[in-house]
Amino acid sequence: MAAFPIWRGVTKSRLLGGASLAFGALLAVQPVAGASATTYGQADPAVQAGQAVIMKANCGGCHTIPGIPGANGTFGPNLGPTDSAPPVSGRAMIASFPNGAVPNNSPDDLAAWIQDPPTLKPGTAMPRLGLSSDDAAAAAAYLDAIQPDGSIAGLGDSGSGGGSGG
Repeated sequence: MAAFPIWRGVTKSRLLGGASLAFGALLAVQPVAGASATTYGQADPAVQAGQAVIMKANCGGCHTIPGIPGANGTFGPNLGPTDSAPPVSGRAMIASFPNGAVPNNSPDDLAAWIQDPPTLKPGTAMPRLGLSSDDAAAAAAYLDAIQPDGSIAGLGDSGSGGGSGG
């Protein structure tokens, strides 16, 4: 029976050693104090810049755009989700009526459209707004962040509310 207490001591030691390793591994995967993981509500500077560009360029005078105060224009298409269409980021084409279509395969396509619509679709009612390529890319980032529920990913917790822009 003398072997049992020795065996028992070894087991406790191994158990404690294993517990220490498990505890250390748990601590290693925890975020550093003050750090946080990316969340839906975390601010994205490109989306925030895009919101500012869209407001400054008065895109809401012609379009309904979720998250943009007063953006409830009806001359151009609603860029948010509607009963019959997803938000602009989920649409396969930009400016598909009446004279042809402009592919919408990425935010880069959307930025090119925003920067110079008449070049991509001659005769379009959407004017050339004189935006820089950086401003057009920022506006495209904002429009790409519109979610199917009308909320905006990347505005941060205080600005990610939905709605139809008004």
